[in-house]
Amino acid sequence: MWVSVEPELTNQIYKRLISDPNINKIVGDRVFDVVQDDAVYPYIVVGESNVTNNESSATMRETVGIVIHVYSQFATQYEAKLILSAIGYVLNRTIEIENYEFQYSCIDSQAVFPDIDRFTKHGTIRLLFKYRHKKKNEGVY
Repeated sequence: MWVSVEPELTNQIYKRLISDPNINKIVGDRVFDVVQDDAVYPYIVVGESNVTNNESSATMRETVGIVIHVYSQFATQYEAKLILSAIGYVLNRTIEIENYEFQYSCIDSQAVFPDIDRFTKHGTIRLLFKYRHKKKNEGVY
């Protein structure tokens, strides 16, 4: 039986965002996993994820797609785009996770659009991460 990398990857993404000095300059410590009711803008939400498995009799690989949301009330889209760019820079790289071999990451898509209130700028960036599951003979715990 294989155990998905997705929960630990999501946790590592959150930790990277909350601790990165460039992200902190823009949003402070306002990185969440749900949309905030009484929000101080701008802020980031680590959102939806999906997992695509590529399994064979001898190995297991999976690609995890994760959407990060940005909310800004800056007058233009500039702040949301700046935050998305910083997120891409921080996350589109190797994220080591025990018992998994990182293979690649890439930015799948990103966009900024007016939110339902027509004032808030809502940005999204979707990243893909591919991992190979290590086997017992490779020292898996």
